[in-house]
Amino acid sequence: MGFVYLYTGLTELLPLHAVYALLMASHGVSTSELSLLFALWTVTTFLFEIPSGAVADRFPRHRVLACAALAQCTGFVLWTGLPSLGSFAAGFVLWGLSSALTSGTLQSLLYDGLASDGRSEEYTRVSSRMATVQACSIAVSSVVASPVVLLGGYSAAGWISVVLTLLAVPTALRLGHGRQLVPAPDAPATDGTDTDDHPAQGWLFLLRAGLAEARDTPQVRSCVLMISVLAGVSVVDEYLPVLAKEGGAPSAVIPLLLLLPWGAMALGSFMGWRLSGAGNRALAGLLILGGSALALGALSRHPGGFLGIAVFYWVLRMIQVVMGARLQHAITGPARATVSSVAGLGAQTVALMIFLASALSARWASASVLVAATSIPVFLTATLLLLSPRRLPPPVAPSAKDGQDDIEPVPVPGPTIRTDTGEDGSTPMKEGDT
Repeated sequence: MGFVYLYTGLTELLPLHAVYALLMASHGVSTSELSLLFALWTVTTFLFEIPSGAVADRFPRHRVLACAALAQCTGFVLWTGLPSLGSFAAGFVLWGLSSALTSGTLQSLLYDGLASDGRSEEYTRVSSRMATVQACSIAVSSVVASPVVLLGGYSAAGWISVVLTLLAVPTALRLGHGRQLVPAPDAPATDGTDTDDHPAQGWLFLLRAGLAEARDTPQVRSCVLMISVLAGVSVVDEYLPVLAKEGGAPSAVIPLLLLLPWGAMALGSFMGWRLSGAGNRALAGLLILGGSALALGALSRHPGGFLGIAVFYWVLRMIQVVMGARLQHAITGPARATVSSVAGLGAQTVALMIFLASALSARWASASVLVAATSIPVFLTATLLLLSPRRLPPPVAPSAKDGQDDIEPVPVPGPTIRTDTGEDGSTPMKEGDT
């Protein structure tokens, strides 16, 4: 379990997260071009999301995670060593591939591992903890980015990020050795053995099974829809550095401003499991609060508006934890990572719509207007929850073991490891990879 948290931290503790939009702007990339780059990133993840989920169900998951970290590392090398519009585009393609490979894999690790030990009811709390690690890593990277940029410029932030993602590769491979989380008894074999007469048939069977469950099971379908919208609107954070600059904040202070929403993400992730018993009305009320805070904070055009944006991300992350847990509990078929990737695909669809709309509107709308407009799908989602005649899949009550700090992984006897998983997607929770 510890290596899962470590992998999540290494792939998110990246100083480049806070400043890569500014890095690209310093090399002549306009706001419209930046939106198109974001769209390219999203399209790449869109195309690979579901096929990579079936790969994670079919083949050793620790190797899938290692490939994801390596792809992300290569993209950062291109951005830092060869900064240009073409390199930025190539880096986003590699990052999109990395996101697709991670999405659903970490969630599947957690749930199958806990279920195999009879502790599936603990998934909400454990996934909340992993999301907290992710958010805290991003927050710390924001704090670190400011002095790094002051002392070494954007290139220093880039090379540090390269080293951290490179370290994530052996960390992911380590998930395939020693004491491991193992899959639930009814989970498909992921040790490389064929599940059909031909390897491709095994992969295709899992792909079809995952798509069918996401489409035909009402509870799964409801959760997939909710996760898609919530994760999709979260991409507004890509415009926050531009929003801060538009509000008059110095470049060296911008990473510190970003600490507010990212710190709120960490708090929301940590508190999310406590909402496991909330109904649709309570969740809808929180969404209305969060969407209003986002709109008002963005339209203030002042650094103080980031407090409102922080409230939005606090609410968003809490509800994401709840919906992610509901989805995992609702899945009963053999293709857990594939179903999770369907939710990731929906999120990428919503994100792509936001990026394209922002690219088209950037000529006449300011960054504050673009960010505030993201609250519209949040309000629509809250309305759907209020109009829903019944609640989404019933949540699982928090475990009686909530006071425990650690969950011991389950040892796997013999040389074969059935789940080589390391989110989410993810992400995490993509995401994760979430």
